[in-house]
Amino acid sequence: MAAIIARVPLIEWQKGFERHWNGGNPVVTHAFNALSFILPMFERLFIDVDLEVVKGLDFSLHSEIKSGVKGFISQESIHSNQHHQYNAVLQQQGFDNVVHSYIVSLHEYLQRHFSPLTKLAVVCGYEHYTAILGNYILSNPQVLKPAQPDMALVWGWHSAEEMEHKAVCFDLYQAAGGGWIRRVFVFLPVTLNFTFIFSRLYLSLLYRDGCLKPSRLFKTIAWLVKLFFGGDGVGWHIIGYGLCYLSPRFHPWRQDNRDKLHAWLTANHVHLRIVGE
Repeated sequence: MAAIIARVPLIEWQKGFERHWNGGNPVVTHAFNALSFILPMFERLFIDVDLEVVKGLDFSLHSEIKSGVKGFISQESIHSNQHHQYNAVLQQQGFDNVVHSYIVSLHEYLQRHFSPLTKLAVVCGYEHYTAILGNYILSNPQVLKPAQPDMALVWGWHSAEEMEHKAVCFDLYQAAGGGWIRRVFVFLPVTLNFTFIFSRLYLSLLYRDGCLKPSRLFKTIAWLVKLFFGGDGVGWHIIGYGLCYLSPRFHPWRQDNRDKLHAWLTANHVHLRIVGE
C-alpha cells in the first residue's frame, strides 16, 4: 500500500469567494456547494467507525492497514476542517445546511442499532461514491476550468486525496471479516440516502439563489441536464462506476487511476502543504 499523505491546501478562507464561483454558473457552483455542506458530517462518521473497528483488529497481521487507517484519518480530519471554513463562507452568503438535523439523526440511529462491521460496510459504500466523484473531477478538468483558483484547488485536492485513500476502508472491512453479502446489502440504502440528502440540499441552494423562479427555471433545467446527463455528465459516471461495486470481485484499485491523482498532485504541489513538514 502506498503511503497516504495528509496535505493542507493553501487557501485564505477569510477572503471568501464569489457567490457563483464556477464561471458564474449557479447550477454547477451549487452542486459543489451541496457536497461541501454534506462532507464534514460524513467524514466525522467515517473516522469514528474506523476507530471503532480497529480496536478489535490484530495489526500484527495487518501492518499496512494500520498505516493506511492513520493516513486516512489524518486526511479526513483536514478535509472536514477545510470544508467547515468553506461552509462558513456559504452561510455568510445566506445559504443554510437544511439537512444537518437529518444527518445527525441518521448517524445517531446508525450508531445505536448496527454493529461496527455493518457501519463500516456503510462507510465503504459512501467512500465508493466519494472516490467516483473524485475520479470524475480529475478526469474532466473542464468542470473546474472556469472556477476561481482557490475553489478549483480545494476540489482538486479533495478529489486527489479521496482517490488516494479510496481502498483503506474497504481493506479494513475485509480484514475485519466483512464479506460481499453485507456490503452489497447496505449499498442500496446508502445510495438512496446519499441521493436524497444531496438532492434536498442542492434544490434548497438553487431555490435560495432564485434559480427555480419561473423566469429562470428553463435555463436551470438545461444546465442540470447538461451537468448530470450531458456527453460527459457526472450522472453517467456515477451509474457506471457505481454498479461495479456490486461485483464479488470488486476492489477499489481494480480501477487504477493513480496516474491521474499523481499528475494533479505534481502539478499543484506548490499550493499544498504536507502535514508534518
